[in-house]
Amino acid sequence: MASELWIIMIIGIGTYLFRAVSLLLGSRLQWSKRTKEWLSYVSPAVLGALLGPLLLLQDDQLVSLTENKVLLASIPTIIVAWSTRRLLLTVTAGVIFYAAIYYLL
Repeated sequence: MASELWIIMIIGIGTYLFRAVSLLLGSRLQWSKRTKEWLSYVSPAVLGALLGPLLLLQDDQLVSLTENKVLLASIPTIIVAWSTRRLLLTVTAGVIFYAAIYYLL
């Protein structure tokens, strides 16, 4: 347990330092157009890397669409998010869709 705490603390400090340095340097440096374009792809790539396994895998096994409640609930939630662009409404819709699918299936 103590080693896990140290690992979490080191990762937290590293994350903080990385963000602090990038904020300090980011305001003083002029980024090239190509760098800005490249950085614009980082957030969607990270989001996809986080959501892909969450939506498609369970216990490191691919889950079929008919048994995947999370994926079934995410489809209408994505439609709500895309059409309204409101975070609170999207989160609320996601919870409602997941609860409905969980209890119906």
